Amino acid sequence: MSQLPVQPAWRLADCPEQQRWLVDGLWSEEAVGIIGGEPKCCKSFLALDLAVAVAAGVPCLRRFAVPKTLCTSSAAALRVSVPPSAPLSPNSTSR
Repeated sequence: MSQLPVQPAWRLADCPEQQRWLVDGLWSEEAVGIIGGEPKCCKSFLALDLAVAVAAGVPCLRRFAVPKTLCTSSAAALRVSVPPSAPLSPNSTSR
């Protein structure tokens, strides 16, 4: 079994990892998140705009650019929508 690479804590500041953005300043690369808010505050439209921006390589909300490295490669987007009345897990019961 191979061991994981180890680095002393004092060395971590020497090699900071650069933040990589999927959508500049809005959504980081490899991020997973939840878009939440009050009912009817355009959460679905924001999620759709993010997905289209990533898939098409166009700015999200006409303001936040998609890096050119993504535009030249194939990009995919997945949007999952769960209605508020849906149980969170198969074992959930309504009360």
